[in-house]
Amino acid sequence: MVAAVARTDVLGALEVSWRAAWLCAVGVVLVMGGCPPRSSKERTLPAVTSDDPAAEASLRQAQEAADAGDLDAAEDRYRAFLRDFPDDPLVALAHLGLGRVLLAKGAIAQARAEFAPLGEHPDPALAERARLYEAVAMHLGGESAQAIERLRPLAGRTADPDDTALLYQTLGAAAERLGQRAEAVAAYDALVRSEAPAEAKTEARTRLDELVRALDADELDGLFDRLPRDGHAWPEVGRRALREAFARGDLARVRSVAAALEAQDVPLDRDLQSIALRAERTGRTDLGAIGAILPLTGRGQEVGRLALQGLMLAAGLPPEAPPGPGTPRIFFRDSRGEAARAARAVDDLVTLHQVVAIVGPVDARAARAAAHRAQELGVPILTLSPERSVVDEGELVFRLFPSPQDEAEALVAYALARGAHRFAAFRPDHGYGATMTGAVQQAVQRRGGEWVGEVRYSPEATSFGEPLQALAGLRFDALLIPDHARRVALIAPALAAAGYWSGAPGAQAPAGARPVQLLVPSVGLDEALLRTTSRYLQGAAFAHAFPPGSVEGLRREFADAFAERFRRSPDAYAASAFDAFHLVRAAVAAGARSREEVAQRLASGLEVDTVGPSRGFDAHRQPLHGTRVWVLEASGLRPPPP
Repeated sequence: MVAAVARTDVLGALEVSWRAAWLCAVGVVLVMGGCPPRSSKERTLPAVTSDDPAAEASLRQAQEAADAGDLDAAEDRYRAFLRDFPDDPLVALAHLGLGRVLLAKGAIAQARAEFAPLGEHPDPALAERARLYEAVAMHLGGESAQAIERLRPLAGRTADPDDTALLYQTLGAAAERLGQRAEAVAAYDALVRSEAPAEAKTEARTRLDELVRALDADELDGLFDRLPRDGHAWPEVGRRALREAFARGDLARVRSVAAALEAQDVPLDRDLQSIALRAERTGRTDLGAIGAILPLTGRGQEVGRLALQGLMLAAGLPPEAPPGPGTPRIFFRDSRGEAARAARAVDDLVTLHQVVAIVGPVDARAARAAAHRAQELGVPILTLSPERSVVDEGELVFRLFPSPQDEAEALVAYALARGAHRFAAFRPDHGYGATMTGAVQQAVQRRGGEWVGEVRYSPEATSFGEPLQALAGLRFDALLIPDHARRVALIAPALAAAGYWSGAPGAQAPAGARPVQLLVPSVGLDEALLRTTSRYLQGAAFAHAFPPGSVEGLRREFADAFAERFRRSPDAYAASAFDAFHLVRAAVAAGARSREEVAQRLASGLEVDTVGPSRGFDAHRQPLHGTRVWVLEASGLRPPPP
């Protein structure tokens, strides 16, 4: 039985499955089951003959024992022949037969000793067969790389179908053992195209299908260009290469693979047909089409809808009359705040609508996923996320919305310019409070100010007695309050009662109080705060891209038009989306005729009058102006004096 003679520790699972076929190839019939029918082309034997009938009879007996599956008897008879007829011309065939029997019994080293001298035999057919079997023994003995080197020159030279099958089976198995999956595919594919027996071809097809499913993108691309197109593997390699190229955003490769498959009449399923069609369409860019990915349902939907309305206002949607030729259009996708949906939305916008650029998303994770995919597909994306590092995804990725670092830099610069030097923070004990405080501390130290410390309070606090006592131990003239507006509305009067009066250093303050420059990031400002607590915040500095109650110039025009159209006030997201649309249109108007040129224009200092603070992007694809500082006065928020 095979199990009695196989060395499965050496062969491995694949080799065990093919061992029966190999034994048949070397002329050994298994005790149980036997061999499949021979191919119509009988095995070609070396042209070595003898004039001694006794020698011929002795060799025939050894071969018959091997054919009967009696490996021990076959070994004994081959050795008897070599003892009795040491000078007969058939000695070479006896060594070859003995080597095959030893190999079948797992005696690999002994088998190699029989094959090795025959590799230089004057009969070329016998020499090549000996080299073939020695290479098989090398592989089974763990020398797979050496076996491959020995077998490669024999590829395409074997005349016997079983030897052909054995050669390619061994090449494939050796390549797999070495982790060379592409080489294994090439070997098994050659087997299928050869004159090997049908059963060996069937087994090779099965293994090919398994291997092709496991190949990575680089292996697929290499094999697609290398394999014969009339083989078994090439069509499936092409299908997988098509899908992988689309996944990594290499649409030029998708188009070339799809064209090659079409030329060979390779059928594609509906999904692959869609991929090929999308890639073909993606090669074109509609300079008037802008995409948008926003959270219109689910988490963050209110922010998403305000951004959507900002885009609609920018594009004049819905139009009051039928749009004329060249009218810009916007195509929307709902991200639901989910990274995977945002990435898929990029695919849709680029491949179905050929957009020239994309605006959004808002959420940091969704923005990063969409930015990664946009970079792969070669489309500029103007994210509305405050995460500065989103631009690290590539040169086509821009950030328009202010970051905590932008706000920190602006607030610290303002306070230092007004005479403040010593900074502290009165902050909630949560993530945003820590992030904003850290950004301000870094900005203070970078600009030469002095950071004196921070005092924390519970995020659920409604009174601040103990934290204010701790604050009294710090000497500061500028105080950061990184909290939501509803909490700032409670903190401002509590600070005033504790003797901290809002105002720049040196400003007038009630008796017994000292002026402190209050610094408040954008989350700390809303319309309700301005209505209820402004008396305690006079002189406070707010960092905000588009604060409520903006009253000047282009911002006022935008706010009025937005309120008239949508019956509510715009926010910073609406303003940023509005600006993003006009920045893309300005790049096109400046002569950009491709997605790449739009990105180049945006990153080259193209300045546009924007309702938000940005006015465009710098060379690092960050906003030219991250945010603005606004000072609260009796008449409302005003930009600081020069």
